[in-house]
Amino acid sequence: MLTCLAGKRCTSTGRKCDGYEFPKETPGRSSSSSTSSPPSRSYPVAQYLFQPDSISKPVPGNTQERRIFHRFQYCTVPLLTGGSEAGFWSKLVLKVGLEETVVRNAIIALGTLHEDYQERSGRYSPQLIEDNSYRHALSLYGGALRQLNQRLNEPSKLNAKLAIVASILFACFEVLRRNNMAAVIHYQQGMRELFRQMNLPESDDTSLVASDKQATFREIPENEIDELLRVFARYDIQACTFSKERAEPLSTHITLPRVLPTDMTLSQVRYHLDNLLVSVYQLIKSDVRMYRYWDADSVPLEWRTRTQEAITTFDTWMAALEDFFTSNSHQLTNSDIKSLLGMRLQIKTAVIMLKVCIDCGPESVFDNFTDDFEDMVSKVEQMTAALGIQEAKPLEMELTPFTMELGIVHPLFFVACKCRDWDLRRRAIMQLKRAGKEGVWEGPIMAVLASRIMELEEEGLSFGEAVPETQRLHDIKKNVDYDNRQIFMEATKALDTTWNNFTILREVVTF
Repeated sequence: MLTCLAGKRCTSTGRKCDGYEFPKETPGRSSSSSTSSPPSRSYPVAQYLFQPDSISKPVPGNTQERRIFHRFQYCTVPLLTGGSEAGFWSKLVLKVGLEETVVRNAIIALGTLHEDYQERSGRYSPQLIEDNSYRHALSLYGGALRQLNQRLNEPSKLNAKLAIVASILFACFEVLRRNNMAAVIHYQQGMRELFRQMNLPESDDTSLVASDKQATFREIPENEIDELLRVFARYDIQACTFSKERAEPLSTHITLPRVLPTDMTLSQVRYHLDNLLVSVYQLIKSDVRMYRYWDADSVPLEWRTRTQEAITTFDTWMAALEDFFTSNSHQLTNSDIKSLLGMRLQIKTAVIMLKVCIDCGPESVFDNFTDDFEDMVSKVEQMTAALGIQEAKPLEMELTPFTMELGIVHPLFFVACKCRDWDLRRRAIMQLKRAGKEGVWEGPIMAVLASRIMELEEEGLSFGEAVPETQRLHDIKKNVDYDNRQIFMEATKALDTTWNNFTILREVVTF
């Protein structure tokens, strides 16, 4: 287990690192709510979390608060909105922020921090805590946390739902200030409370709950609960790609495309790409992970079947999606191209991980994907060249805008670690230096770690010589200490070909 680095940084905002408690409703007690009944709809009222008011009404607060709220709406939301999260960021969170002080204060805190982040171009140092603008953002954040805790002292469905929305804003705040452990705590608290709310027996909308009591992830969101679940599911994937061992369990029913992507809109393609990503991580971050070193015949038939069906589905989707990009590339903006490329590479990376999760002991199994690695790196090289993106050093000026969307950083790091082609992995590391900050992933920092992993594996070899199995690293874990500019790395290396005996390598890599 890697050391948690979030504790001392959480205390600067006046909170502990164990999140906040969602009070359970008292049996038999009616929930208090300040919202009025929503207008009649064709689907159950229970699918609404909040009154569907217009977001065009005046913003409460003083001049500065109104300015930050509007700045959040027009400057911050576009950078936080992922492939299919527009429903939450552009509608739900703004609507609730206008109605509820707790969420509005969380918005203003996050908007203030984002403005500060942009003004310093993403630069970071331990001395940042002395900066007045940064301290002001932390003060607003601490105030929003205290106000939320006060509301949670009064058990009600409304207050629990406000905390669910606020937890997303708080998670983004922590990611933006590079406190990733605290971010995971926030979204896990909110996600699990959302699951609880969806499973409350008094709920009128039983369709939201799967028969196994897992939350159902719908392919196309139908209501605000679906929108919230989609945001949480995407953030859970981000945590799983970086350090989280298991995904929060969801019920997914992703099927082969009934309509080929060439006949879809860009928005529809984004939804389906997200669906694929959520679905594949439900597999590769589940019990199937234990079977990598097992003989296939010893693996339960259920897992072999589920894995093969998923691979068939994803391969079919990816082939069809390439046709979509070929026929629609002339209509896409630079922003769309970068966003969609990141999503495509994320899925390709996840599918490779899926293909090696059963009966694939040696690391040399990744040599079978060299053509895929070449395609991934080439596409990123083409994009960064077309957009003129330059290299950057860790924690220096960000040359690409911050985004909460998973993009090219994780796939490039994956290639740099798992591709043992000497030239190709160096090209991947070079592109990491141009990749910027995507949520918890930072390209320039991961370039440093990938370089060290490469050095360890290639030690004693001549350039171009095949990396022997005995020098290849298997499972790689990492954690970043930003204040001390250190990466804590832990990796396993097989001692024999039985895949039962491993040695653990631990290092501190500076950047």
